[in-house]
Formats: sequence, structure tokens, C-alpha cells
Amino acid sequence: MDGFFENREWFAAAAGILLAAAALGCVSALRSRGKEPASRERLGVALLTGLGWVLLSFALFVRGAESGRLPVANPFEIFQTLGWFAVFFAAVLRFVWSLRVPAFFAAGAAGALCALGFANVGLWDAAPPAASAFLAGTPWAAAHACFATVGFACFSAAGVVWCLYLIQHSALRRKRTHPFFSRLPDLASLDRISGRLCSAGVAVFGAGAALGAAILLGGGRLGSTLAAYKTAFSCALFLGFLGLTLLRRKNGISAPKFARAGLALLLAGIVFLGGIACVRAAAEKSGGSGPEAPSAAEEAQVSR
Repeated sequence: MDGFFENREWFAAAAGILLAAAALGCVSALRSRGKEPASRERLGVALLTGLGWVLLSFALFVRGAESGRLPVANPFEIFQTLGWFAVFFAAVLRFVWSLRVPAFFAAGAAGALCALGFANVGLWDAAPPAASAFLAGTPWAAAHACFATVGFACFSAAGVVWCLYLIQHSALRRKRTHPFFSRLPDLASLDRISGRLCSAGVAVFGAGAALGAAILLGGGRLGSTLAAYKTAFSCALFLGFLGLTLLRRKNGISAPKFARAGLALLLAGIVFLGGIACVRAAAEKSGGSGPEAPSAAEEAQVSR
């Protein structure tokens, strides 16, 4: 990837604008003392959030157009995409399910995810990962990547709602009456929406995990230790969220425990997938000698 995006200026600008929107919203909420913030301040937060999201959308679009692939091929791009989905799902929650997630909260989550992508950008956003033989040899790879990314984005959006739930639950349990808490949705709405998002994530991520397993088996890459680990963990993550969703539907687990367990699973997924991507990037940087480097036979199969 050459030129402008070598320095990732647009991604950094989008993260900065989103974090600025979050900071402005927090200050506005604290100053309002339980009342509705001034329309000028609410408009400023909304405009900054929208500007950051549009800028991030443009950056992801150009990156995909320049590289000729989905912009979810390395940890840096995955964090930017998850940040994009954080704002998108906040808008869906507000306009479709009438759940008023504070704009500054969504902007803060998106900005934090985008900024997290810069934590190890030299390794995470090295040259495009060459789409390996595992992905290049099948037309189903794009569908697998889309399903997995959208499913994980649903889990991430549920994670935002779970954070709101735990904050509100803690405030009510300790009888806190700070103006900040009065702006959060009620517990019943948060529990209902998080359950729906988790169910949607299970369905979509499950389809992505199944496609990944099918590609792995059909492509004859069971000898690749890293690919097998990724597929096994994706299936385990799917089963974990599936079990959690079923337990909650049957009231086998309380809402606070559901939120904590969901956040734990989400954090485990982020840490593991980030570690896998780091190992793959390090292997490619060292000349493709890592556990996922395609063999000569695989390269010949892809070329045919």
C-alpha cells in the first residue's frame, strides 16, 4: 500500500474526532446536572460523531479500493472496522429499537477501538497479508470474512450495551444519583437489546465459523497449525456465545452475570484473534516461514 495511507492520517484523524466527541459529550453531561444538555452542545457531539464516522468510512473505502480486498485483513484494519460498526449499531439502536444510547458513549467506544489499532501499528498494519493460499483459492473467502466480521461486530455492539448495563446496575445498587446515570437507558431495555444483539451475532458469526471450517477442510490445510487454531477458537467462541444466549433465554443466568460473561468472552476473542494476527504478521515479515505459510503444493493448487 503506497502513498497517503502509509501514514494512516485519515484513520488517526477519525479516531481523534470521535474521541473529541466523546470528551465533549462527557463534559456536557457533567455540566447539565441531570437536565437535558443544551441543544448547541448536543448538536456539536452529533456533528463530531458523524464527521468522524464519515471520515472513517471514507478511509476504509479507499483502503479497500486500493488493495482490492475487504479492509479486515490485519489487526489494524479489524479495529478500524469494529470502530465503524460501533457508531453504526448505536444509530440502529436509536432509530430502529428506540434505545437512546448516548452519542458520546458510542463515539468513545469507536474512538477507543480505532486508537487501539495504533497500539502496535508497525506490525499490525504491515504490508497487506497477501491473502494466503487459504483465502486466495476459494470464492467463499470473502463471504467467510464478511460473516465473521459482522458477527463479531454484533458481539462488540452487545459489549457496549453490556457496559451500559453494568454501569447503570452499579449506580442503582449503590443508590448513586449523579446526572450522568440519568441519561442512560433503563436496565430492562439494555438487557433486551443486548440479548437481541448477541443472538444476531451468534447467527452471523456461526455462519462465518462454519464457512471457515468448510474452507479449511476443503482446501486441505489441516496441516496448518495456525489455521486450525483459528478455526477451533472461532467455533469455541461461537459455542460460548450460543450457550450464553440460550441460558439467558431460559433465565438460567441473571442479567448482570450475562453481561459480565459476555464481556469476558468478547475480551477473550479480541485478545486471541489479535495474538493470532500478530503471529501471522511476524511470520510473513520473516519470509513466510511461520506456521501458516503455504506449501509449494498449495501454491500450485491456487495458481491452477
